[in-house]
Amino acid sequence: MKKLMLTVWMLLICIGVFTGDVGALLSRGQVSFNINPAPSGNMYFQLYPLFHASFFEMTGHFFMFSVLTYLVYINFKQLHLTFLIALIFAVTTELLQPFFGRGADLYDLLANMIGIFLVVFLIAAEAGTDPASSGE
Repeated sequence: MKKLMLTVWMLLICIGVFTGDVGALLSRGQVSFNINPAPSGNMYFQLYPLFHASFFEMTGHFFMFSVLTYLVYINFKQLHLTFLIALIFAVTTELLQPFFGRGADLYDLLANMIGIFLVVFLIAAEAGTDPASSGE
């Protein structure tokens, strides 16, 4: 059951980050994928002022990857492996977004990372270990 929850959560993240219109997904449950086999370089990590970033979207990324990190941990029970899997998934999904007509956003990746780091830190604190030097 734990592996099924993790798999479903990963699929939900992919639907959320790859769908063409997040607003349509959230308001009408409409999913649309627009495949772009050759995205332009300007779709990757453009810098813009933080106050232009969507707080709602960043909160969503934080939540999605916090939950993902916890689900990975309850499946594998190894903190380093949990961190590695969550990190690879976060970076990969962000890098793949331009292939679906969405931009790879630095602030989304930052929100992903904060969610991952927070859960890893809390798990390590709960276990009474230092997350940086945990032998798990």
